Amino acid sequence: MPQNQDFLSLIQVALNVSAPIFLVITLGIWLNHKKFINENFIQVSSKLIFNFGLPLMLFMSTATRDFQQLINVQHIALLVITTFVIFFLSTFTAKGAIEAKADKGVFVQGAFRGNLIIIGLALAANAYGEKGVAIATLPMAIVIILYNLLTIYTLNASLGQQSFSLKKTIIDIVKNPLIIGIVAGLCVNIISLPIPDMIIQTNNYLAKMTLPLALICIGGSLNMLQLKDNLRPAVISSIWKLLISPIVLIVLLIIWPVDPIAAGVLFLLVASPTATASFVMVKAMNGNSDLAAKIIIVSTLLSLFTITLGFALLVSLGLIHS
Repeated sequence: MPQNQDFLSLIQVALNVSAPIFLVITLGIWLNHKKFINENFIQVSSKLIFNFGLPLMLFMSTATRDFQQLINVQHIALLVITTFVIFFLSTFTAKGAIEAKADKGVFVQGAFRGNLIIIGLALAANAYGEKGVAIATLPMAIVIILYNLLTIYTLNASLGQQSFSLKKTIIDIVKNPLIIGIVAGLCVNIISLPIPDMIIQTNNYLAKMTLPLALICIGGSLNMLQLKDNLRPAVISSIWKLLISPIVLIVLLIIWPVDPIAAGVLFLLVASPTATASFVMVKAMNGNSDLAAKIIIVSTLLSLFTITLGFALLVSLGLIHS
């Protein structure tokens, strides 16, 4: 009985990490339903977040933290290995789970491509504050680059298109505002360039706005009417993303343990639902955008439960720090 009470208290701790994130997403759903926000608001806000808010936030995180805390090859390797394992295994199972060949790449992308930059980062910040953001930043940047390369490969393979070249992808990655912010922050950190307090304080204000606004935009972009039928592929892809991905990471953490706080950050990144960018990529390549949208919606809705239970379980096992 005391063990049950302990686990219930850990569920409460985990809810303190996950629930605020999903309550803000729910607020976005409600605001869109009540017409307080619309598609134009979401597009303009997303541009502001992607081109200004998040790059500045990531710049300050990499510029002001201890350099040794930022550069951790083991953290990067754990995320990269997990991503590759899920990519290859979900590609193999897609043959049986998806009938239409053109949809297999959409299924696989939904299985491995997590919403690291918004939901994952928000969870890390909510659980561990600025330290969580600092731990997440560089591994997240490397994996986002990997996501783009694997996405183009798998969508081209299933759609039989060559519309996205490797050269163009590399150029887009180099021009990505998030990557620019992280690289600029690392350069400032390396040369120990002092940052005025007023700039740091300004960034703190913007950081408090950026992630909540991004979560509202995610909620506002979720169209529940798309869940009317044929959910099986979306549910299976979401299971890969929300259950199997974290299990793979946990096995790796048992084999190759890291600091419990870092392990918690890595878990929250890996357990995050499918990225909204996956819909944009599928749409651009004339793939099954309806399936891509369903995967995003299903994984986002279910992730509140999987992240909460997973976080509480791992804390109870002593693998991560609360």
